[in-house]
Amino acid sequence: MNQAVLIALIGGGTAAVVSGIFSVVMFLLTRHADRQDKREEKVDKTEELAKQVEALKKQQEEMEKQLGALQEAQKCILLDRIIWLGQSYIRAGEIDFDDRRRLRMMHNSYHNGLHGNGDADAIMKAIDALPLKNSNRKELTA
Repeated sequence: MNQAVLIALIGGGTAAVVSGIFSVVMFLLTRHADRQDKREEKVDKTEELAKQVEALKKQQEEMEKQLGALQEAQKCILLDRIIWLGQSYIRAGEIDFDDRRRLRMMHNSYHNGLHGNGDADAIMKAIDALPLKNSNRKELTA
């Protein structure tokens, strides 16, 4: 009987060991598969992000082109306005202090802010040489 008990114990122990080994192998296989899935997800996300970054770069380039065009248009409009106002003050032979200050602000924006080419410099010299209007003159004659 001892032999039968021993065989039963060995048989049962072997089944437990085999079952344990099977469980460990299944755990390792599942873990490996999970890791592989995570790697694939990272690759998919990286590819998606790369596409998004590329789309954003194209959008940024388009916006920079539009901004450049708007700056160039603003520069042209501002130059035209400076010249038109400057010529009218030169024809009048005088300029009000506030008008000269505003014209200088426009010229500064044109020349320094928008990097104008100096086309308005000559007219600004002529403006600076004009005598200032007496702003009280209107009030006194009225």
